[in-house]
Amino acid sequence: MSAQISEITLGKRAVVVGAGMGGLMAAEVLSRYFDEVLVLDKDALPGTAQARMGVPQGQHVHLLAVQGRRNLETLFPGLTSALLDRGVICSRAGLEFRIHDAAGWQPRRDLGLALLVMSRPLLETAVREFLTRNPRVTIREETRVQGWVFDGDALTGVAVDNGDAIETLAADFVIDATGRSGNSLSWLEAGGFGPVAETTLEIGTGYASAIFRKPQGWHSSVDCLSIHGPDPDMRGGFAFSVENECWFVSLNGRFDQQPGGDPDKFLAFAKSLCAPDIHDWISQAERITPIKVYKAPISRWRRFDRLDRHPDGVLPLGDALAHVNPLYGQGMTLASAHAMSLHETLAERTTSGEGLKGIAQPYFKRVNGFTRAVWQSLEAIEFGYAATKGERPADLDRRAAFSKGLRKLMDQDAEVHGLMFGVSQLLYSPEVLLRPDIVERVMQIVMAEV
Repeated sequence: MSAQISEITLGKRAVVVGAGMGGLMAAEVLSRYFDEVLVLDKDALPGTAQARMGVPQGQHVHLLAVQGRRNLETLFPGLTSALLDRGVICSRAGLEFRIHDAAGWQPRRDLGLALLVMSRPLLETAVREFLTRNPRVTIREETRVQGWVFDGDALTGVAVDNGDAIETLAADFVIDATGRSGNSLSWLEAGGFGPVAETTLEIGTGYASAIFRKPQGWHSSVDCLSIHGPDPDMRGGFAFSVENECWFVSLNGRFDQQPGGDPDKFLAFAKSLCAPDIHDWISQAERITPIKVYKAPISRWRRFDRLDRHPDGVLPLGDALAHVNPLYGQGMTLASAHAMSLHETLAERTTSGEGLKGIAQPYFKRVNGFTRAVWQSLEAIEFGYAATKGERPADLDRRAAFSKGLRKLMDQDAEVHGLMFGVSQLLYSPEVLLRPDIVERVMQIVMAEV
């Protein structure tokens, strides 16, 4: 994409607030349509693969779903190869990447998909390096944004603290990539827009994570584990092979079953899981980082599309728009889908000559379709835990019964297994699982249990 910069631009300067994964992808997209793209972030950005304060979730296991990898490769050609050169693990789904869910171990099968497994800091650093090669993009670190600057119904700039005074950076267009805990909602309301309605699920998720060095001479046919059990057991864990011959291990639980940071209790938590494999691995390994704890209590979808008035010149992307339970490894891919929706919307406006005015409506129409599919596919899983709080869909019981029947069919049918995994990797719409022959077989299983 970097090599396909448009000769016709939609404006002189675009600003991206936030240099996380969503912001980096947005900046690459915007570079096709604006003469200059300025990325602002409050952190000092490390030159090597290190965790940083502004991305606390970066110290925990991340999974880049297959569709997310494909989107990133579209934006940054050659990124996959560069990651592999850095020691990123390529794990074959169903063989080297094994999943234990509420129904037990999923069948051992080659699902025909490869997962790239790495630490979040390594991925973010590699993407940032690719972005810095783009002559239209400048990253300005250690810059604190104080708010939006409006002129009537349009955003015209970004207010930043330069240390001595508040400086206004003029902008024709701004992407809000401030993440789940940014201040952009208050900035919007200060301009007379909002409040923004939210759809939420109280999921009570907590993590405790550390990196372990693999034992010398370690060999196994499996390199990644994902282990979770059925309600009322709300505990689980991930152990992923990552760069430098290490395992990145994240234990997790919900509500009162969350893990803590004590080393002995960390091992005991791993041993108490419904399958012993993670404990078997790490009990032989050396922990080389402190145990870090992270809370993700709520999944949230901010409904900017429902504002009576949405200002021209600014759009949210990634976690600033919607963030789901990190247990499912879909956050970065959801952000990449938003970035691709932004690209499609800007390309359409360039072709039509309509410019940027009124761009919010077509953008939200695109992003909401994908976001809704992800949100609804996770509802049946989240409400499978009795402690989850939120607005229960009227058809939830039917969807939950269908999901359980589908999981049983997976054991019998390799094609269904592949489709289900593809849906989880955001490659396919959940509608592929509503094929008439699949529905018929699932309903036979469901009715047999009534």
